[in-house]
This record gives sequence, C-alpha cells and structure tokens, in this order.
Amino acid sequence: MKIALLTHKLKPPLIGGVDVYTDRLGRGLQRLGHEVIYLAFDASGEGADIAVVPDQHVDGTAVHRIIFNFNALPKETLDTVYNPEMGRVTRQILAQETPDFVIVLNFYMLTLAVVEAAKALHIPVAHVATDFIPVCRWGTFMQGNRQTCEVGESIQTCASCFISHRPLGRLMGAVMGKLPEATVVNWAEQGYRLPHPLGMTRPFLNHAAIMKKRLDRIRPLRQQIDLVLVPTHFTEKTFLENGFSPEQVHFLPFGVEANSPLATTPKIKSDHLRFMFLGRFQPYKGLHLALTAFNSLPNPNGATLTVFGAADGHDAYFASLEQMMSANPRIHFAGLIPPTELARAFAEADIFLLPSTWHENSPLILLDALQSKTPVLGSDIGGVSGIVTHERNGLLYPREDVAALRQAMQRLIDQPDLVARLQAGGNLPSIESYAQTIVAKMTAFLPSQAGVA
Repeated sequence: MKIALLTHKLKPPLIGGVDVYTDRLGRGLQRLGHEVIYLAFDASGEGADIAVVPDQHVDGTAVHRIIFNFNALPKETLDTVYNPEMGRVTRQILAQETPDFVIVLNFYMLTLAVVEAAKALHIPVAHVATDFIPVCRWGTFMQGNRQTCEVGESIQTCASCFISHRPLGRLMGAVMGKLPEATVVNWAEQGYRLPHPLGMTRPFLNHAAIMKKRLDRIRPLRQQIDLVLVPTHFTEKTFLENGFSPEQVHFLPFGVEANSPLATTPKIKSDHLRFMFLGRFQPYKGLHLALTAFNSLPNPNGATLTVFGAADGHDAYFASLEQMMSANPRIHFAGLIPPTELARAFAEADIFLLPSTWHENSPLILLDALQSKTPVLGSDIGGVSGIVTHERNGLLYPREDVAALRQAMQRLIDQPDLVARLQAGGNLPSIESYAQTIVAKMTAFLPSQAGVA
C-alpha cells in the first residue's frame, strides 16, 4: 500500500516527539513492504502565500514540504485548528500522490482542513493522537492559570480557561459558567462594549465567541476521521469525552524500535545513584519540583542528578532553574543532547525523572527510558500511570507533591535492590506490530472494501 504520513517539521536532527515517532512509524511501514510519503511544514516562509517544495527525508523518502509564513497566518487558524489554504494545498498533494490512506500525526499547523481535503478525494484518514489539539484549544489541557483542566472542552469552560490567569477573570468565569450556554452565546454574538452594563464581561464573551466558532468548525471534521489511535487509556477517555465516538477510537500503545541501541547498551556501573531529567524547560514539565526535592534530600549519599534540555521560551523560569542547579554541586546541567547520544545517557542513569504537572499523552522519552531498562519516577497522571506501573517498572507519586517526590527519591537511594528490581519491569510493543495494526484496521475503510462484510 501507499501511505501518506502528515506530521510536524520532520527536519533533522529529529528531536520533537511527533517527528521522532513519525520517522519510526514510517520505517516500520516500509519494513512491512509499504510505500511511504510525508507531508510536513516549514513556517519560516515569507509573504502570505503557501507553497510546496519537494524534499527528501534522511532515508531518501519523498517529503512534500509546505512552506508558509507563520506571522501571516490569520489568528483564527490557531483558534479553530482550520486553515482552508492548508487544506487546498494538501488536497493537491494527495491528488498527485493518490495514497491508499492518510495518517495524521499532528494537526498543529496542518490543521483539520487536511481531513476535509483527504475525504474530498475519498481517501480514508487515521489520526495518531500525539497530543490533545483536536480536543483542546490549548492543546495541553492546561488552563491559563497553569492548573490542569479536569472538565473538558466546551464554550463556557474554555472561555473561563482563557481568562483564568487573572483574579477578575476567574471570578467572571465562575459567574458566567452558571448561565445557560444559549444565553452566553447570544451575548457573545452581540459584541457588547464598554460602557454597556455587560461590558466587563467582554474578555469572557470574546473567548466564548471564539469557542463557538471553533466547535462549529471542527465537530463535523472530527467525525470524518475514520480511526483515532490513542496510546493510553487516559487519552482514550479524553477523546471519548470530548467529541469522538467509540467507533472511531482504538487503544494502541506506541511501539519502539526493537533493535534500538537503547535496548542493548549496557548500564555503566556507579558507586552512587544517578537520577536523570530530559525534557523541555517549561513549568508544566515540573523540573523545578524535581530540583526542589533533590536539593532537600535528608541523606543523598552521593546521589547525582543530570539535567538535559535548554531554555524553551520561558526565560524567567529558566533563570530560576539555573539558580537551583548551580546551588548544588551534585547537579550537572548537560544542555541539549543529540538523539544519537540517548543510549549513552541512559546507560549512565539509574532513575529517569518525569515530574510533569500536566496530563501527558504518551511521552516518547518515557518509552526510551523503559526500553533502556531505566526505571521511572514520575507523577501519577494519566499519560504516565498508563505506562508506568507502580512498583513494577517505576514509582509514582501524587502530582506536584514535592514531599512525596523527595521521599521516593530517598527510598531509591536507600534501597539499591529496589532499583534493580524495577529495571526488569516489562516489555514494550514493537513499531512493526503497531504499524501492522494500523494497516489492518485502515484496510476496512478503503473504497475497494465498501460493502464487504
């Protein structure tokens, strides 16, 4: 079969989880004998036009690179996850390539217009849920006040979320959330301005209007996706509660490369316990919590913490992390790490830290840790607890509970036998089995199978 993979940037070095998994899935499909093409984007263009430039992936596979100017995008594109121009260009590419089906691994810039484009050509569509963009305007289920969303997507809850970073906004959201949705929508469409009595509700009503437009746009598009593959039961629950049907959603854990160096590189012995963090330096990744817990260990007994990463647009946060790291000589800030060095890094680590404060989907670095037989000490959140089993391949602690995190760290330092036991915590599915499942399920949606029992 000929299969089109729609993804993120897909430019070497592949660092982001979406592109790493796209490459992994593409190679798995090719090893099964399928032809693969890629659609990826490049937001560094100039002017207002969208163009397509032929390119090649590192393995020589064709990449249709969609070039555009990020700053020229209408704001509505990001709010509604719909860009008709992106859909038009995608339709041209798909009409030229005529794949049997399409797998969308990320809607961030391509938007749900690509679903519309594929279905107009009668091409079945699968979506690998690498994030929450189709069911959350933020894409993270994090609120504006950095608290996690526990409610889900709707006009009122999301309008409240986008003004929740200010006390008045939180108050306004609480009040407006009690009104009937029809009333809120009616007021939002009126566009009240100061000094009207409802003028103070303008920020809330502006976002309510955006959310109505978003939901009106994407609800029918979501239903056109033939198959949604979710890597954890938490992601499955989230998609089912926010607009997708049980007939669409299929639980399928992410697969790994069976012959990866991560699986074969032996651990380098050490006379002390070595913690490792690797991820984005953003508040919701929780590195500040890990540093606080590590710096307050009652008996570190020589334990070290190596941190991989770089500033990621949160300069003040990064400055605070630097201060916390420099205060302890047993913390080593190692900067960015190329993908080719991952196996070495995990060979020199005993425990991988994943202190996230948001609902992770299925972070690939977590799979890397487990494939390298590195136990995980992570937050007890949906996207982590669905992969890490407490006391089997890692330890879980209540999210944002620094005292519990510190206690778990100390326990691992004090009990080396526990670390050894957690290293043997189970196997992961292969990318070939993952790819085979997708192909088998998508075959039922091919036009040639219409009406076949």
